[in-house]
Amino acid sequence: MIAALASVLIGCGAVLAFLALRRSLRERKAKSASIATPKSALPVPSPQTHEDIPESVRKSFMFWGGGLAGVISAGVTHQLDVLKILRHVGKPPPSTFAETFYGAPMGSFAQGERFAVTLVLNSTLQKKLDNWQKKSAYKGKRSGWLISFLLSMFAAGSGEFLSNPPVVIKNYQIANRVPFLTACTELWEQGGVPRFFNGVAMGVLRKSLANAIVLQSVGPTKLTLINIFPAMLGGDGAQTRAALGFIAGSMTGSLAEVLTNHPDQVKTLTQTGMGFLDALIEATKHPFRGAFWAGIRKGIIRGINWGGLALFVAFFERMYRASRTKKGTVDVEARCPSIAPGA
Repeated sequence: MIAALASVLIGCGAVLAFLALRRSLRERKAKSASIATPKSALPVPSPQTHEDIPESVRKSFMFWGGGLAGVISAGVTHQLDVLKILRHVGKPPPSTFAETFYGAPMGSFAQGERFAVTLVLNSTLQKKLDNWQKKSAYKGKRSGWLISFLLSMFAAGSGEFLSNPPVVIKNYQIANRVPFLTACTELWEQGGVPRFFNGVAMGVLRKSLANAIVLQSVGPTKLTLINIFPAMLGGDGAQTRAALGFIAGSMTGSLAEVLTNHPDQVKTLTQTGMGFLDALIEATKHPFRGAFWAGIRKGIIRGINWGGLALFVAFFERMYRASRTKKGTVDVEARCPSIAPGA
């Protein structure tokens, strides 16, 4: 547990050191440029807002950005997931390099689907809660935070429920070292459709707690990091936001993963074929077995998820604004041919 957290913190420290160096170089360049250029000639930056993008479009960007970030994060860290699963079920590590790729497509798909659904559903529910609080007597009370946390749990649980079948296939492939079609056939023979939802109760419970912890803490963690390192993480650029998301996501995700390792073990054991009571007893004997790999992997995943989300959303917004600007120019030229180029 301590080693997993230490590894994540070391990685975050390396990112902070890189940002500090980059910031220092930029300040030197800016200082040199300010000496050569009069202040009156410098452009005045305009604050970037999201008011020009409809809410439905922003949610679409959030969904696809979260999905792509989730697929990438799971693919990059799949080997760590293999080690974690094999530790959970008490089996030796892979003997060949090819065995570390079992279940990679299903794991990537499940992570992308889970993160995208959780983000959009949580954003929608939290906004409805904010609107309700403004009109109710619960405004400013502690019960509002509890309701917000429960809504985050519901959003995370919904994402986990929908992604349970590909997770079952992925875990079965890893535990038994079998290809995709063999895993699907054997799982179907073991119980049909219900077999693909084995462990869904513990999975929903565990993900609800872990993701709710992250969703509720990633914002305050970002604010704390900005207050501690305002020069490095206080900017509004896409790279700065991505770095801030990576660090905050890594810190909160690693902690949440370690804290919920016990129900994760129960889920993994039931998904690979063990009965619920036997899985509960086995996991209770070693509640933090596999937590080292789980903490490192989830820290990296959460970091890539939130950092990648910031990059993808910024890219989608830039493309959207560019397309709208181009469309507006075309419309003006169509209505006023006299101002068109070459007129």
